[in-house]
Amino acid sequence: MDLGVRQIRTAGKGSGSIELTLPADLRDLVGLPCRITLRDGSRPDIVLQPDLARAQMAFAELWGGMGGVLQQTGGLPVAAFSFGLHPRLSAGDAPFLSWRDGLSLAGPAPWGVAALSRTIAAFGHAMAGGIGIDPALAGSFGAACGYLLTGALASPDAQEACDLAALHVALGEPPFADGAIRWPAAEPVLAALVELFVGWTADPAGFATLRAAWRRGRSIEMSGD
Repeated sequence: MDLGVRQIRTAGKGSGSIELTLPADLRDLVGLPCRITLRDGSRPDIVLQPDLARAQMAFAELWGGMGGVLQQTGGLPVAAFSFGLHPRLSAGDAPFLSWRDGLSLAGPAPWGVAALSRTIAAFGHAMAGGIGIDPALAGSFGAACGYLLTGALASPDAQEACDLAALHVALGEPPFADGAIRWPAAEPVLAALVELFVGWTADPAGFATLRAAWRRGRSIEMSGD
């Protein structure tokens, strides 16, 4: 990622103190310790590597809680995810985790429901195969988990999956709607979602019919007819 050109400034000759003004896109890294590496040569590079251990620990703790509910044992499978600093709509077939969300979840509770929803969606996507859900439905399952637990969409393109899941899972107030995590309250919601998506895995034609009906209704709603 090319972040443009910045000047190195000093607080005074011989002080050893230097400053590098970074782009606003990196404001999430303010306060993090960074490892500094000089790659010497004809065109030397200075590499700043932020310490994201706190974010990874927050991800691991959340993964453990959700895995306990869905009976998925083992630690956070880092290799199963794509990572990036900022949230994004899609990372292809791989579940995506944002370091910005991880840093937010590493702070004091309650957390922002958007960060929670995106992270839970990624975890549900990654866990889907281990609980009998078709890989083609894994992303939708994850998005539905995030939405029904927090009340927030993980991304705008998850609307269809979340609406369909909400139609079939009886739900009052989402258990994490205030940004606090309560896994016992989440357990019946996740159990109902697993049953629903395993059923859709066994009946892909029925699921396709539901999707078509949702899209017709959405089209009518958007057109106002």
